[in-house]
Amino acid sequence: MQVSISEFLEKVSKLKKTQEKVEAIKANDSFVLRVILQAAFDPKVEFLLPPGTPPYKPNDLVDLEHVLIREARMIQYFVKGFHDTLPQTKREQMFISLLENVDPKDALLLCAIKEKKLPYKGITIQHVLEGLPGLFQ
Repeated sequence: MQVSISEFLEKVSKLKKTQEKVEAIKANDSFVLRVILQAAFDPKVEFLLPPGTPPYKPNDLVDLEHVLIREARMIQYFVKGFHDTLPQTKREQMFISLLENVDPKDALLLCAIKEKKLPYKGITIQHVLEGLPGLFQ
């Protein structure tokens, strides 16, 4: 069974030692992990979505851990500098659609990174920069 990105980050946040967190991030380096952590911590990443949690219906299906991993490339549509000519209403509809398709915990994660934070205590920018050097260019 595949672990969702939100489950992975939750497990990392519960590790006690800084080096354990750094090693876990480093060992699980992937496109989706890089996208999520860069969106959450890189000050140059600016979301083109209104603040707050949008109105969406969380998905009640099971085994959706793979959906965000597959759909991570969609995040570019919500960030300044990529597809800036996309109409705002379409951008917001796409975000709500993504939230409704992913695992509910991943949807909460997406809403949090949009606000430039992670919903898990214990993972800092220092952990990310040590685990994924060069992530912020």
